[in-house]
Amino acid sequence: MAESDWSSKAHALLQQQLDTWPLLRKGYADLDLVETIELEIDGFTYRVQFNPGRLTSSVAKVDDKSIRERKCFLCMENLPELQRGVRYNDEFIILCNPFPIFFEHFTIPHVKHIPQEITASFGTLLALSQDCEDRYTVFYNGPKCGASAPDHLHFQMGSKGFMPIDDEYDEMITKFGEKIADDSGLLVFAVGNQLRKFISIEADDALQIEKAFRLLLSVMKQLSPGEDEPMMNIVSSFQDGEWRVIVFPRAKHRPSFFFREGEGQMLISPAAVDFGGAIITPVERDFQRITADHIIEMFTEVAASEEYFNRMRDQFVERFIRL
Repeated sequence: MAESDWSSKAHALLQQQLDTWPLLRKGYADLDLVETIELEIDGFTYRVQFNPGRLTSSVAKVDDKSIRERKCFLCMENLPELQRGVRYNDEFIILCNPFPIFFEHFTIPHVKHIPQEITASFGTLLALSQDCEDRYTVFYNGPKCGASAPDHLHFQMGSKGFMPIDDEYDEMITKFGEKIADDSGLLVFAVGNQLRKFISIEADDALQIEKAFRLLLSVMKQLSPGEDEPMMNIVSSFQDGEWRVIVFPRAKHRPSFFFREGEGQMLISPAAVDFGGAIITPVERDFQRITADHIIEMFTEVAASEEYFNRMRDQFVERFIRL
């Protein structure tokens, strides 16, 4: 597959910034020292990464008071002097992430300081997925689901194939998936009988994808009254002419062991990448002692409950039929 223009631009930006921005160069040098182990649960891979460069993001205070008291690090006027970007579709800018998880890792903030909220920008998520299809997977962390800047709308993207779910998705659908919609090329699957419950939407028509997502979002809002946005993470990719959007509904921001004291504490704060099967541990002690039981405990707490997921699935099906 020929490399897309936007993939080329992002990759060229990374090369330029590695040459000119010492902080980014250090971040990628540190990435070369990252350690990984693989654990298997239910026949699927969880790749655990010890990455101390992610500590600031993992423990970021995202309460309203802390947000008000710090400068927004995604606003253009607050970017480091040597940081450069590529304007995307007038409203967003592609920036290199100086604390990478992926071999190539970017943050794509809105040029205006507006809250992290997916409704009005879902089309941009799809467009970015298509424009960078050959090289990158795009993801979104909800404001209470791993976003370290919940006050500033942004996406992230990273190297395709890095998250285990990129390669294991088809097997997960075969083993656990329930087809809940099939209409004019649109397929929607519910994967509820699994540790990381999700709804996936597949189609070659962006309008079909948007229609299904907005219906799902309206159901989630109905089930989560009082929330500005239902808790979720999204992983989106485009391949062979089709989009695949995976929505992970959430129950909690962080697992209870994040807040424990002493030996019981593990500073793991799951976001979209973790739901994609790449577990980020910024503290070496946690990396050395993590087990499959810790991962099961974490996702049992932070992923949607069985009751919530089943209600969401059933209401989606009921309303989809009436469309």
